Amino acid sequence: GVMILNLNEDPMNPIYEGENDTFYLHDGMVADNVLWGASTQQGEFIIYDVLEKSSPTIMASHPTPGGVTHNCWISDDRNTLFTTQEYSGGYIRSYNVSDIYDIEMADQIQSWSGLTDVIPHNTHVVGNYLVTSYYTDGITIIDASDPYNLIEIAYFDTSPQYQGNGSYG
Repeated sequence: GVMILNLNEDPMNPIYEGENDTFYLHDGMVADNVLWGASTQQGEFIIYDVLEKSSPTIMASHPTPGGVTHNCWISDDRNTLFTTQEYSGGYIRSYNVSDIYDIEMADQIQSWSGLTDVIPHNTHVVGNYLVTSYYTDGITIIDASDPYNLIEIAYFDTSPQYQGNGSYG
């Protein structure tokens, strides 16, 4: 779930602020007191209001096709959420979250390395781009300026020892 720790006074001895353990979250990021969390077990992303640190509350959630939602990252304008699906042949997906009560998937993309069984791991927003790491496939740069038309513009293979089915053997 979500556990909030205060690191401001002494990062080596964080102070417990609050939690919400309704769902397992694997990964998450916070922007403007909203936590965007990826739940691998639930196969969805979950949106929390974390303004009140003592009691984070779920605002909305949305399933992702194929489940295993590993990572999510919100765009700078807070209108688009990007996720990775951590399974062989998984996708990077964009979701219109401008209205969190009417979420829609905008697009999805896979690495164009030529391998069909790669596993996307983490994606991060850098301006209008997504920087995504893959297990054994490398790193991709995606132009996400139009979240309804994701375009891979760069690829670099960081793992020449490809082991099959996208993961380290």
